[in-house]
Amino acid sequence: RVYLPLYGFADSLNLSVATALCVHQLFILDPTLIGAMTNEERVSLRRKWYTKLASQRLVTKKQKSERSHLVRQIRVCEEVQHRQVDPTKKDIPLKPEQLAKLEKLPLLRKQLEEMDAALEQKSAKVIEELVHNPPQPLGDMRRADEHRTSYVGKKTKKKH
Repeated sequence: RVYLPLYGFADSLNLSVATALCVHQLFILDPTLIGAMTNEERVSLRRKWYTKLASQRLVTKKQKSERSHLVRQIRVCEEVQHRQVDPTKKDIPLKPEQLAKLEKLPLLRKQLEEMDAALEQKSAKVIEELVHNPPQPLGDMRRADEHRTSYVGKKTKKKH
């Protein structure tokens, strides 16, 4: 159990803030945890996550639609397969259409695997340079202080 003291008007913290506070406290308690990852582990982790991020960007709307349609078809086939194996529904025979769906299941799974493999291969090509030379973390993205002026109307300016 972890206790996070809250000061001021905060009633609760969202999960990401609470997690960040816990991780921060862990780093304070044991500073050797910071930077204990080897370079190979970093490259492996970058490759995994950059591939996921790139694959989300590389998929077109049509491909997303095709993939979701394929996943739905697989779910329907799996439900039929479950009915066939379920001992409580053994007495109910499957219809010819349902049997045809069961025959399609291996082909549909293969299509989904091929689609995912092709996307992963495509995204792996895109991110390979970034894995070894990652971009610099973002700096302070706020505007400079001289640009932080509020709008004052003409009548207000004349008064002051």
